[in-house]
Amino acid sequence: MKLYCIPYSGGSAEIYLKWKKLFPENISIIPVELAGRGKRMKELFYESCEEAVKDLADVIEDDMKEGEKYAILGHSMGSLLAFETYYELLRRGCCMPVHMFMSGRKAPQNIQKKTAFYLLPEEEFLKVVFAYGGSTPAAMENATLRKLFLPILRADFKIAEIYEYIPRTEKIMCPVTILNGTKDYSVLEYDLSEWSEFAGSDFCIKQVEGGHFFIMENMEDTVAVITEVLEKTFY
Repeated sequence: MKLYCIPYSGGSAEIYLKWKKLFPENISIIPVELAGRGKRMKELFYESCEEAVKDLADVIEDDMKEGEKYAILGHSMGSLLAFETYYELLRRGCCMPVHMFMSGRKAPQNIQKKTAFYLLPEEEFLKVVFAYGGSTPAAMENATLRKLFLPILRADFKIAEIYEYIPRTEKIMCPVTILNGTKDYSVLEYDLSEWSEFAGSDFCIKQVEGGHFFIMENMEDTVAVITEVLEKTFY
């Protein structure tokens, strides 16, 4: 089976490559590259979540073979894209995933206040980015990396911040697992159980030791949780 993995803001498909050696052979990791980075560096950034989702659905639909089982995982901004991609695939009448993983993000209907951090001056914007932790502060000390990644981060923040939630009548008709770091304070202030509103099948929340970027900081435990969940899905 395949596990399509969607990156977080500023991330590329490369972040999931280290996972490949940790999964059993019966689970194939498919890191999905977003426009404007990695091998798609020369492509224009998305102007909206809708544009990104149509592209992601195209990628998954083109890669799938008849009868293949697959799951979708997204982290942070990638969770929002994974959620919306499910409904885009449903709209197209595609073969649907057997499991959905949303990681490191509040439920999409929980919009307490709108932000526009992507419009901030560089140093103020970076303070917001640095608050999430991870390796971003160290990377931004390098002038070349800053010039490369700052536009990607702004573009990703933009599509997440201008996103408008549309209420869903259809449920997600496969098991849904919500992943989150035990010390991810950017998410813990929200009620993660609100994701259950969309669940038409099994629903669970799994905590993994670590902060917002626990999927990289604690790869072994993260992969172990995902593997256990998928094995229960299939067996």
